[in-house]
Parts: sequence; C-alpha cells; structure tokens
Amino acid sequence: MHELAQLGGPSPLLDFADEPGTYVELTSAHPGGIAPFAAGKTVLLSALVRENSSFRGARDAADLIAQKGTELLAGRGMSTIQLATGFAEWTQDGTHFRAPILTRTVDLRRAGRDYEFTLKGPSRVNASLVRHLAQHFGVRLPVAELLGLAKSNDAFLPQQVFDRTRALGASIPQFTVSARAVISSFGEVASAMLRDTNELTHPVLRALAGDEDARQQVSAPQPAEQRPSPDRRDPVGDRFLLDADTEQERVVDAIAAGNSAVINTMPGTGLTQTVINALGLLVADGKRVLVVTPRSASIRAIRARLKSVGLEGLAVTPRTLRRDAIASISRNEKARKPAMHELDDALVRLRHVLADYRDALVHPDPALGVSALDALEELSRLELRDQPPITTARLDRDAIEAIATGRDAIARQLRAAGELGQFKYGPDDSPWYGVSFESTDEANRAQEAAVELDAGTLVEVIDRAQELVGRTRMRPAETYGELGIYLRLLLDLRETLDRFRPAVFDHSLTDVIHATNPKRESSDLTSARRRQLRQLAKDYVRPGVVVEDLHESLKLAQRQRILWHRYVTDGSTPTVPTGISDVRKFHREVAEKLRLLDEPLVDAGAISLSELPLAELPARITELAADSEVLHNLVERLTIIERLENLGLTPLLEDLSERHVEADALGDELELAWWQSVLEDLLDRDKALLNANTRVVTRLESDFRVVDQAHTDHSAAQLAWQLAEAWKVAIVDYSEQADALRQLLRRPGVPSTKLALEAGDVSKSIAQLWLTTPYDVPLVSERIHFDTVVLVDAGTMSIAESIGAIRRGDQVVAFGDPVTQYPTPFTVAVTRPAADSTDAWGLRHSDEVGESVYSRLAEFLPEHALTRSYRAGGEDLAELVNRRFYKGRIRSMPWAGTLLGHSSLSFSFVENGTGLPDPITGGVESTDAEVSRVVELVVDHAVHRPRESLMVVTASALHARRVEQAVYSAASRRSDIADFFTAARGEPFTVTTIELATAQSRDRVIFSIGFGRTPHGRVLANFGVLGTELGERALAVAMTRARRSLVIVSCIRPGELDPSRMSRGVLGLAQILGEAESNEPVSAEPAAAEPAAAEIDAEGVDEGESTDSEEREVAAPPMLLDLANRLESFGMTVELFHRGRIPLAAAYRGRAIAIDTDGLDLRIAGSADATLRETLRLRPELLKRLGWYYLRVHSFELFAHPEAVARRIGKALKVPLPAETAEITAGSMQGELGELTSGSRTTTAAAAAGASLASVTLPDGNQQIAIARPGEPGGAS
Repeated sequence: MHELAQLGGPSPLLDFADEPGTYVELTSAHPGGIAPFAAGKTVLLSALVRENSSFRGARDAADLIAQKGTELLAGRGMSTIQLATGFAEWTQDGTHFRAPILTRTVDLRRAGRDYEFTLKGPSRVNASLVRHLAQHFGVRLPVAELLGLAKSNDAFLPQQVFDRTRALGASIPQFTVSARAVISSFGEVASAMLRDTNELTHPVLRALAGDEDARQQVSAPQPAEQRPSPDRRDPVGDRFLLDADTEQERVVDAIAAGNSAVINTMPGTGLTQTVINALGLLVADGKRVLVVTPRSASIRAIRARLKSVGLEGLAVTPRTLRRDAIASISRNEKARKPAMHELDDALVRLRHVLADYRDALVHPDPALGVSALDALEELSRLELRDQPPITTARLDRDAIEAIATGRDAIARQLRAAGELGQFKYGPDDSPWYGVSFESTDEANRAQEAAVELDAGTLVEVIDRAQELVGRTRMRPAETYGELGIYLRLLLDLRETLDRFRPAVFDHSLTDVIHATNPKRESSDLTSARRRQLRQLAKDYVRPGVVVEDLHESLKLAQRQRILWHRYVTDGSTPTVPTGISDVRKFHREVAEKLRLLDEPLVDAGAISLSELPLAELPARITELAADSEVLHNLVERLTIIERLENLGLTPLLEDLSERHVEADALGDELELAWWQSVLEDLLDRDKALLNANTRVVTRLESDFRVVDQAHTDHSAAQLAWQLAEAWKVAIVDYSEQADALRQLLRRPGVPSTKLALEAGDVSKSIAQLWLTTPYDVPLVSERIHFDTVVLVDAGTMSIAESIGAIRRGDQVVAFGDPVTQYPTPFTVAVTRPAADSTDAWGLRHSDEVGESVYSRLAEFLPEHALTRSYRAGGEDLAELVNRRFYKGRIRSMPWAGTLLGHSSLSFSFVENGTGLPDPITGGVESTDAEVSRVVELVVDHAVHRPRESLMVVTASALHARRVEQAVYSAASRRSDIADFFTAARGEPFTVTTIELATAQSRDRVIFSIGFGRTPHGRVLANFGVLGTELGERALAVAMTRARRSLVIVSCIRPGELDPSRMSRGVLGLAQILGEAESNEPVSAEPAAAEPAAAEIDAEGVDEGESTDSEEREVAAPPMLLDLANRLESFGMTVELFHRGRIPLAAAYRGRAIAIDTDGLDLRIAGSADATLRETLRLRPELLKRLGWYYLRVHSFELFAHPEAVARRIGKALKVPLPAETAEITAGSMQGELGELTSGSRTTTAAAAAGASLASVTLPDGNQQIAIARPGEPGGAS
C-alpha cells in the first residue's frame, strides 16, 4: 500500500509546490490576451505575457508543462494540463497545503518559438479539496453553488467563488484564499486508487502475494475449444474482427477458453489486432470485458480499430460513458443483419478446392512416399544436368510402386548391365539383341551353326531345292519353311503315283472316299452308285500294286491334290522330278540347324528364320554368323535384365538399348522415367490437382482473396447485429431500466455507479466492453462484474497500479513486452530539472524500479508469444533489434529497400563534437555541433518526408531541451516547413529523453546520444540513463521507437569508449555504434565470452518453431534456381531465399520483386499450419507494404514455362529484354509439361491453359466452381 500511496508523487491538487518555473502565472496577464482566452479562443503565450523577460520565463515554464503533459498523456493516459484559479492555503499538523479551488482543462500546443493556449470544457471544483476539507475538518464545500457563482459573472478570476470558499473555511486554522490563475499540471491518482483496495481476496492477487494454492488455481488451464484448421472451418464460426495469422489465432483461442495468461508481444507483432480479435470473441460470447492500459496510444488504437470496422461505441470509458453509450445505442438502432449465406458458401467451396490442391501438391502419395511437387522438383533437377536424361519410357503403376524405394540399387544393376555392354546395341544393331541362352556353350553352338550355314550350305540347299521345284508347275517357294513343304509334298506325290495312276489327281475324290469308307456312314449315295465308285477307286490303282487301306490312301491323295493346286500356277496335274530324296535330306539337315538358331531367336521375339523370305535369309544368317559382342557376357547380362524386367522396367530397357545410353547416364535415365511416370500417375489419380491447370488455380486464388476479405469485413457487422438483437431484447425485458437509462443519458456526466444501479441489466449490451487507464479504474463501479480483465502494456504497470483492475474480473490476460517495458515512477506535478541531468523522472536513477505486473504474472501463468512482426520498417534495424534484444525470436519480413541497397539504420558521426566539461556533472553534454547536426536532420526530414512522423530521442535531458529550442528556432525561419511542426497530427514531432519515450513511437527516429568529448579528445560522460542499471533496457527502448528508420547521431566513435569503464547499457551502445558504422553484425551480448547472437537461445524458441538462421539453410529448389539463372541473364540482381523469408527476390534499377511459389508456402511460412489466408492474402499485402512488387508463381507453371515466367518478371521491373526466341521444344521436360495421360483423357499444357474456371469439376464429382469477380455477372461481393 505504501507504493500505491506514493503513486504520482505529491498531489498538486492539494500540495501545489508554487515553485517558479513550473507554472505559467496568468494572474497579471495582459487583458488583451486574457479576454479571448477566457472566452475559449486560442491565444498565444506571447499575447498573455508580453514583457520580454517575463515571456522567456513563461516559455521555459511552458516547455516543462508541455513535456510533463506529453509524458503523462502518452505514458499514463492522463490529461493534466489545467488552468487553476483561486488557491486555498492552510497548515495541518505541521504540513502546509496549497490547493486550487477551480480547475479547467487547457490545450497546450507548440507554435514555433511560442505556445498556443485554449480552454476546454467547463470549470470544475477541485474534488480533492472538497474531499479533504470534508474528511478532516467537516467543512463541506457546496460544489453546485460554487459553480453557479463562477458562471454568474464572466470574470477571469471569480471573486465571489473565492469569498464564499474563504467564508466556509473560516473555521480552519490559518485558512486563506488568494485570487490567482496559473497553468500547470494538476491531478491526483493515489487517493482514489487507495480507496479502491477494500477487497483483495482475488485469487490472482493472492497468487501475486505468493499463495501457492492460489497460483495452482489460476494457472490450471481450461481446455481450449478444439477448432478445425481455418482452411476447413465453417465460416460461421470464424468470428475474428480483423485478420489474424495462426500464431495470433492460438493466442485468441486460449483467451476465449477462459484461461488467464500472459502474452509476450514483441515489437510490430500485431498487439492491437490480437487484442481486438480477442475482445470481439469475448463480446460475441456474451462476456463483459475490462481493458486497462496506461498508454493513450493503445487506447486510441483500440478505439480507432473498433471504429474502423463499424463498432463505434463498443468500448466505453468511465470519463466519456454518456457519449459512448449514446454512440452504442445509435449503432444498435442502425444495425442490419448482414447477408452472409452466399458469401460463406463461396468461401467454403474456395477453401475446399484450394486447400485440397495445396495438400495434393505437397503431401506424399501413401504408396510412393513422394508428392507431385517432389516430382516437379526432381524432374527440374534432372533437366538442369549438364547432360540431362531424355528417355520417353513410362512405367505403369505396379512398376512405379515396385521401385519407389531402393532405386539406387536398381541403378547400380543398370550400370552393371551397361558396363557389360547390354545397351551398346539395340534391336537394329544385332540380330542377337534380346536373345537369351541358358549357358555360354549354348550360345556358342548357335553361332557355330550360323557359321556353318553361312559357309555355303544354306545357299546350296536353297539353290538345289529351287531348281528341283522349277522342274514342276509349282510357283517358287517364298520361305525356307515353305520350301520344306514343297519337298515333302513332292515326296508324298511320288509315293502316291507309285501306287495310283496319274488320273487319281484329275478330279475330286470326295465321293470316291465316301464310297470306300468301310464304316458306311450315312450318305446320299445309292448302293449302285457306291459300287460304281468303288470300282473306279480300284481302277485308279496301278496294276500289280496292292493297296492295303484304299480309303486312307485316297484321303491322302485328296489332300495332296488340294496342296498341289494351292502351290501350282495353273491347273496342271502333279508331276514329280527325280532327285527329290537327296534334296529333301539335305534340306532337313539345314532345317535342323535353323531350328537350333530359331529357338532363342523366337523366344526373344524375333521372326522365325523359316518364315523369313528366302531372299533375306542368307543375309540374316550372315549377320548371325558374324562375330558379335552382344553374345559376350550374355548370361551375366541376361540375369540382370530378367530381374529388371520382373520389376516392370521393360519399356525403359528397350528405350535405353535403342538409344545406346552410356553406363554412367543410366541412373539419371531411371530417375527420369520413374519421376515422370509418378507425375503423370498422380495427375491421373488425384483430381484435386486440377489437371495442373494453373490458370484455373490463379483464378481461384484471386477469387479467394476477394471473398475472404469480404468475409472478414462482414464479421464486425455480424457482431453489431448480435449486439443490436441483445439490446432490443433487453429494452423489452427490462423496460423500467430502459426508462431509467433514457433519463440518465439526458443528463451530462453519467457515473458508472448510477448506470449499474439504475440500468445494470439493460446497459450490458451497450457497455459490455470497458476501456480505461489504471488510474481511472476506480471510476468503474464495483457493482459491474467483469468476466475478463485484459491488461495491455502490462510490462509498464506495477502490481500496485494493477490491483484495482485485477480484482474486478475472473480471468486475467496480460499483454506486454518485458524487453522494452518496465514500470517507472512518475510525478503529476511539474518539477524543475535537477542539475544532474540523470534525474529525468524527478527521481534519481539509482532509485529502484519495481517489478512489472507482467513479469510477476509470468511466474505462474502460462505464457504465449507473438513473434511475427508486421512492421513495414527497415530490415537491418529490425534484425539488429531482434538479434540483440530478442535473441532472434522475432520473425519479420524483409524490406525491399535492403535488397536495393538502402539502409534503415545509419550512423551520423559529428566531427567537431567537443565541449568543455560541465562544472557540476563533470561531463561533456549537448555539444553545439551535435545540436546543429540534429537540427539539420530534422529540417531535412520536414522538407523531404513531411508525411512521415519523426521523433528525436536522447539520453540527455539537457540535450533534449537544447535540440527542441534549436529546432523550433530554425522552423520559425522556414515557412515551408512550419506546418510539419505546428499542424495538428496524430503523431506530432517531439524531442524527448529515452525515459519519456517508452510510450511513444514514430515512423522515423533520430537517436542523438547527447554526450561528447573534451577538446583534447577525452570522453567525459555518464551517458544518462544508459550508464545506470537500467541502461540495457533504456537502450532497447531507444532502438525500438522507430518503425521504419533510425539515425544514430554521436560525437563519440565506438572505439573511443573504454570498455573497462562502461556499464552494460553503454557497452551495448558502443557495439551498436560499431555495427552501424561498419554495417557488420555484432554479438548479441556485451560480454566478449558470450556466444554470438546468431546462436539462438533454445529457451526462447517454441518447440517446432524455426529460426531465421535455420530457414536460410533451405536448399534452393531446382525450378527456382533455373528461374534465378534466367533472371540474372536479363541483368537483374537475384537472391534465392532472401533473408529466409522470400523464395526468390530480384531487383533492377530501384525496383524489387518478391516471388513466391505455391510449393514453398509452408516452408517459407515456417509453420506446418500456415493458412490460405496467410499465404494468399496477408503475406502479399505485407510484402507490398514493405515496398516489394509481388508475383505468385505456381509450380506447374514454373515447370512448364520458365522462360515466360522470367519475362513476366522482367516486364514488371521494366527490364529491357532480349528478343523472344522459340520456346523450348514441346517434348522437353522443362519447357512443356508434355502430354500427361489421365485415364482416357490426354491433358496438354496448352489445353490446360485454355480451360475456364466455370468448367472445373470439383473432386466430389458433381459440384462446380463458377465465382466471378465483384461487378461481373453472378460475382460474389
């Protein structure tokens, strides 16, 4: 409680110090300025205080007041600059009190070397004075009466109010009232927060006090809802108000489950959008939420985000409760139910098709263990060989599965066969190709037979047989087999003519054969005709010859007659030349040798030698007789080939033999055949791959981006409708409370206590989310119970500041950054700067700074981290901050400027930055040269980047004052840049110390150290807060205030600092200066013995999460490597896996392009659950914000048309391209997909390119996608 009582220091509302220089005295101000000022008009300080010497003192006081106002407003959310009129003074228990009677808010703005003052709002009676007099003296000041007296006359100093107060306090010893008017910082926080600590039994508070039972109770996790992947989720349940990545979704899901937790929010990682999404989910679940943050920037950001999505008034604050409630009611009355059905249906279908496509592309086939993307990459890798394989052989599914593993062994077998000469000859090179023998002896015998035949035997028997046939009427024989038939027929004819007369061949013997049949089978022959024909048969027999079986002999003669007439050229009767037996015998001997050759040849698929035309047979025998290497090692080769053929590799083996592939190339040929067959098989089997139609995929992705963005935009409207429905039900169910609420809202200043008492139920739907600072929490009625308390910027809040918020809710969630956030003491009152400039807080730097509520909660609550940075800032600055202060845990996207040679971190050394030591501190502080350099940089920024915000941060309070004065002095002489310093803007230009910069950030920051050297070159400086125990944290604050660019200005080079005399903060500064000067990374820790920052601390990385250094070791896929080579040939600067975040980055003359491929989505995201929203919409948008041109290339397109893709990139960067040459031939793997057989369909790359979106059938077989863009017929909106 002591810490809480000291919060804010002495209250100027009861103990105004009246120290000259800490206030602007207006008691005797010029009447010409007072009149418009009292009327509420904006008046310059110079119009109020016109005497030169008084004006200088008043301006110095205004400087301190403005600085205090900025400090408290930015870091505490407190608006404390007020006009105090009338002061009551008394002494109590030896303590003198001086309290203003009336206060009124003043808007104070810098106007060059002057200040503008404007009165805001009505006058108020000092509540602290009223409370104190009533509590200690029983004197009750009538607030309404005093305000009435103040309004009754227009006097700047309402004397009637002072007289009435003096009269009421007459009973108080030494009570006096003086008529004064001063402007300073007035406020009180401790008393109200102390009164708000009457109930401290909350489990989290007990856990903070060390209660182990309470710690176990609050740290027990509630099971989070098992939500499906965002790509498979029903859009109805996708209720995020803003876009979120998977990391943010996990945090929001944990919060929605009711778990108390701490969230480590590193710079730029989406704190506000995560908070907004969590709040939206909690409100949608009907929970009441209290959000507490000390920083006004966080309050503004939350309110602005809610307003931007159409939820104005959703967050109410205790000081603007009436206005916020009216805005909420107005929103409820205007809310309309959004038409989400068609949009959600379109989103479901698009998610389904695209998620299936991505899964099919990258997920391995269960049987093969590889994916379509693997096939594309391996085929590309093979194509990039010096001598790429070119086989067109394809394997069937059985063969693909058979060699899915162990292909190295198969390749070795292929090479062994190749080295034995298996593929040296093909079917057209040797008649022995493909012939198999059981042994080498068998092969030798076959070749010996061929040699004998080729020696003349074959030709001789052919000539003799043909000469013999030529003496008959038979046509010449065409084959050796037919020649054998001729010879056999002639022998048979000779035997028949030896027994029968030649007349037996004159006519058909069919009836005679029937007549001589001993079985007398049924016939149309009569008995007489049968006898007649039998007699004729006997007459055919030569005299003296006995034919034992006349019937069978006649049948044989009939067959011979048929054969004869088949082979003769006319109808002549058979004639038999002499010498048939010898020729027939000779023919049979040769036929036996041919049979010996035929057996292996026919088994190998060759035509039988007996069937070859006689004109070709001798030549074939000559070929077979020739000495052939094919027969060498034949058995060994055939053993290998049989094994390979059993695996289904016959098509490949035949192709290799036809092309005579060398042994060392066989492995690549095998890989090509397998991978190409795999790709075609996968395209045929998996319809989710959409037949590799990249035009369809591109259109689907484009439609997804439109529909997904529309769905996200409608989420807030859905929540607004839900709240409106709850409001309409509440005003019906609680009609009396609704009437009371109307009466409350008709009066100004609605207190939360009255709202809870008179309209507690009906007000929930309009005041479900409360947003305030820790110091205004007491204004939130204890009657309002909160389901969840969210502490934002919890690293800057002490436990004392958090008590009031924590005890009001069940669940406690703390967001904070323990690196740059830490609680600091503060005073509400303005104090004069001490002689020792280290006293920037009004307290000594040696004073101990307490632990933050974040660090204490992290001791027992589960901790989550947001690590993905979305800052559109400089990469080198972000990497330095990440490496040095966050152990490499921040995962940021690269800035395009880095590739183009721009730097976001620069060092400006001031050559003549010397000065004399200060007589009090002994240090050289705020040299003239450094002040001049900072002014130059500020003016340059105002001239060239007026739309970007700027802040000057320094370690020296004296330097801050001098720089500010010098800047505004320079600006007063430059009308062209005056607006940059004087115009109202969200983030005005400011000069501040590191301590006061913790709650501020700007687009660009100038970090001016503020300390220099003596004329002799000695460094005499304590470096302000950097030289204290807080130095390391203060340095982190200074380095993280810039969102885009940081310039470090110093009179001291890093080598001039003595490490032995440095604190950790100064040593870290020296290392950063060295890195900024040399542009080389330094170690993350000051100690030389510590490991380099590249060695990531394992404790700081979640399991399964990859680091930058790990991701940059990803091997470049061959398709990207080929594309990179093509881009380099066009003259572009190319970098593969740029910073581990961009697969391929290219630059040309001030333009840079980031190239993504669908196959690397998950690898680049560093997460196995990267969503379609992240890869297709959020990532491209972020890269464009970072200055990149962006192109997404699909793997199939890059595989099929790399030259076209390269030219498209060149045109985007306006690169002068060489004249287009002919595309790579259609049969090339890299140039074209070629024909990919898909069942009965044949899909070509050209046909795929011509397909339309409307014709794509979904994998379910019957549903089709047909989503046009908004504005097109049937388009989703």
